This record gives sequence, C-alpha cells and structure tokens, in this order.
Amino acid sequence: MKRDVSLPIIDIKKYGGRQVAIAEGKIIAVGDTLAEVIRIAKKRFPRKPLNEIRIFSVPKTLTVIYHV
Repeated sequence: MKRDVSLPIIDIKKYGGRQVAIAEGKIIAVGDTLAEVIRIAKKRFPRKPLNEIRIFSVPKTLTVIYHV
C-alpha cells in the first residue's frame, strides 16, 4: 500500500547534522538528538500519534561518490 506523503525540502545548510521531525508536510521540530526532537514534536502536537510524525537525520554535507 503506497501512501502519499508530502515532504518539505530540507535545507542542509540550515539543518545539517541535526534531527528534524516532519508532520503534515512541515518541519515541526529540530534538535541535536532523537529524544529532543520527539519531546519538542509531542509538545507542539500532543494529540498526533508518533507513527504520523516522520523523523530524519539530516547529513552535515552532501557527498557525491563518483565511480571511475
């Protein structure tokens, strides 16, 4: 079963090396640890179940690997 999930564009310069929580197509929480992001997200959306909140670890930089 395929879900239609709306994901915002995550700015690596702004959020690089951090954790972000996304709900309803918007970034709702940002933090340095998973626990911090969950705490902030639950505070902002207390009635939203955790399975409806997506949490991503944003890489510090984009790395491109070329195969020669």
